[in-house]
Amino acid sequence: MVKFLPGMQHLRLLAMVAAAFLLLGAHTTVQAQTIKAAYVELPPYTYTDAAGSPQGSLVELLAKVSADAGYAYTAESAPARRLFQGVVDGQYDMFIGIKTPEPFQGTTIASKSVIANIELRAWGIGGAPAIKAKEDLAGKQVIVLTGYSYGGWRTYLDDPANGVQMIEARTPEQALQLLTAGRAPVLLQYALPMARALAAQPTPNLQSALISSLDCHFVVSLKRPDAAELLAKLDASFEKLKAAGKLP
Repeated sequence: MVKFLPGMQHLRLLAMVAAAFLLLGAHTTVQAQTIKAAYVELPPYTYTDAAGSPQGSLVELLAKVSADAGYAYTAESAPARRLFQGVVDGQYDMFIGIKTPEPFQGTTIASKSVIANIELRAWGIGGAPAIKAKEDLAGKQVIVLTGYSYGGWRTYLDDPANGVQMIEARTPEQALQLLTAGRAPVLLQYALPMARALAAQPTPNLQSALISSLDCHFVVSLKRPDAAELLAKLDASFEKLKAAGKLP
């Protein structure tokens, strides 16, 4: 039987404590190097595909920026109200989107960089539609994209009392074809997917009116201990990749 002298027992105890701290530190480092991000369903910017995987231009941007900054990430879709509360409580480290919701005030910090600008526009042939508010669509025909909520407008459009006649399109390209074919005088569409559709299908006399414009940021929960450090790294990586033309 091995007997430990008092001095040896003390050294053994110190070694065990040091090992425990090293293991705890390693676990904390792993946690700190992973970003748990949240997003709302807003195709084509952030959405969940048929296989249940996060997709979209902002998810792709997050993947590139976080990798450059030295972080892994996960991304989870959540309804807006639950998402906001989850960021405030620290359930999520970060939101990819607007920084202005009331629950975020004093509970989050946002990137200096504007990572995207989301524009919703009303498109028409031969003239810009006079659409500034959802009520302007009452009694009109309008082309919409299946699955788009249009920032809450879809509830108004779906209400029979408002007399909106919707023509559904599965893709931005199909929506543009329906507009040029005269199926309806107005197309509701975000600027990014419309630009991509127009690159493949240039359309003469197409005009649009801006309905809303929102700046997007990396919005980090102050519940994350290294929030300021994380945000500084993301900002630096975003600006570096943007200058190099490596972002979507």
